[in-house]
Amino acid sequence: MKRKIGSVFLTMAVTAAMTLTGCANGSNSEGANGSKTVTLKVWGEQGNQSTNEKGFKKINEVFMKEHPEIKIDYQYSGKQETIDTAVKSNSLPDVFYVQGNKTPKMKLYVESGALLPLNDYGLDTSRYPKEAIEYGTVDGKLYTSPPSFMDSQLMYYNKDIFKKYGLEVPKTFDEFVKVADTLKAKGITPIAMPGKDTWSRLWIAFSLLSALDDAALERINNGQGDFSDPEIVKGFQTIRDFADKGYFSQDVGSVDTAGAQLAFTNGKAAMISDGTWNNTVYESSLSNVGRFYIPGTDGKKIAPQSLSNSMTYAASANTKHPKEAAEYIKFLASQEAQQIFATETGAVPIINDIKPKDEGVKELAAYDALGTNLYTVLTNVSTDQVKLTDIFLEDVMPKLLTGKITGQQATEVLNNALVKAK
Repeated sequence: MKRKIGSVFLTMAVTAAMTLTGCANGSNSEGANGSKTVTLKVWGEQGNQSTNEKGFKKINEVFMKEHPEIKIDYQYSGKQETIDTAVKSNSLPDVFYVQGNKTPKMKLYVESGALLPLNDYGLDTSRYPKEAIEYGTVDGKLYTSPPSFMDSQLMYYNKDIFKKYGLEVPKTFDEFVKVADTLKAKGITPIAMPGKDTWSRLWIAFSLLSALDDAALERINNGQGDFSDPEIVKGFQTIRDFADKGYFSQDVGSVDTAGAQLAFTNGKAAMISDGTWNNTVYESSLSNVGRFYIPGTDGKKIAPQSLSNSMTYAASANTKHPKEAAEYIKFLASQEAQQIFATETGAVPIINDIKPKDEGVKELAAYDALGTNLYTVLTNVSTDQVKLTDIFLEDVMPKLLTGKITGQQATEVLNNALVKAK
C-alpha cells in the first residue's frame, strides 16, 4: 500500500515539474497536421491590464492566425517586483514587458545576462525616431521592441465653460495666464489641483517646465548646467505665483486626485493638468472635454516626453524558443500591431503611420515637439545615495504649492542635492 501511494506521489511530482518547466520557458505540442506548435509564455503589465487588454487580445489573435505554429499564453503577471524576482531566480517567461531606459532596471537585467539581444533577428527600426531606439538599447544592442506610443501631461478643459466666458484655447503662455485670470475673476477655479497626492500634483510642473524651460532642462540633462538657470527659476516661480493668485483648488494641500478630477468633471473647475493615459476618464464623465498643451512664450507647444512601455517587450536569454520569441517581438514592433493597439485603446502614437483612434486622441497628439521631461532630468542626476526625484516629489513641489518656498529657493534645494550627488 505504501509503495502504491509513493508511486502515485512520484508520478504526480514528475508531472507537476514537467508542467512548471513548460510554463516557465515555453513548450512544444503537436498540431492537428503533425506540425510542432510552440507555446510562448508572455507576461503583460499587470497594472495596466484594464487599459491594454482589448489591444493585446486582438494583437494576439492576429499574430496566432498569421503564425499558426506559435501559440501565445498571455498572462497579466508582470509587476516590477515579480520580474525582479524572476530575473534573480532565473524563472523569467519567454517574453515580458520592460520599461527601457525610463529606469535603470533594463540595464541591470542586461548586465545580469537575463535578456536576449535582438539585433540578429531582423527587427525593422527604420520607422522609429532616435529616442525610441535608444529607449530599448544597452551598449549598442537592442533588447526590446521600441516604443511607438507616448505618455505625457497636458491641460484638459471644459469647452462649455470656455464658451460661456468667451475664452479660446491659448496660443501663447501669456494668453494662458489671461485665461486663468478671467476664470478667477468669474468665480471659477481655473485649475483643479490634487495637491495632496505625491504624483498627481507633479503633472502641472512637468507641463509648465516643458513650456517655459525646455532648453534649460535639456542642458542639465546633458551635464551642461544646473538648476540655477534663470529659466528654471522662472518655471518654479510660476508654480508659486499660480498658487498665490488662487489659480489652483482652494486648500490645495488637502485635495486628492479623485477630488480634483470630480471638481473638474462637475464643472467646479475649468481645467485640470493630467496625463494622456487618463483621457478616457474625462471622456466618459464630461461630454465636452477639450485638450491642449501649454504653449510657451513663443507659442510652441512642447509635450513632456515620456515614451510608453505599453508595447515594449523583451525576451528571456534562457527561452527555449528564441526565434519564436523574437518573431512575436517583431510583430509588436510592426505598424500592423501598433495600429490595432491604437484603435482598440486610444493610445497616443509617436509615429506618423499610426492613425489616432479619434478626434480626442488627435488633440493629445497635437504638439509641436517632444520636450525633456523634468522627472527624466531628476532621475538622470540622482544617485543611490541622493535621489533628487524624491526631494522634488516630497519636499520641493508641496512647498511651492503651499507658498512655503519661492522658485529661487526651490532651485537652491535641488542644486544643493545635485552637488552632493556628484
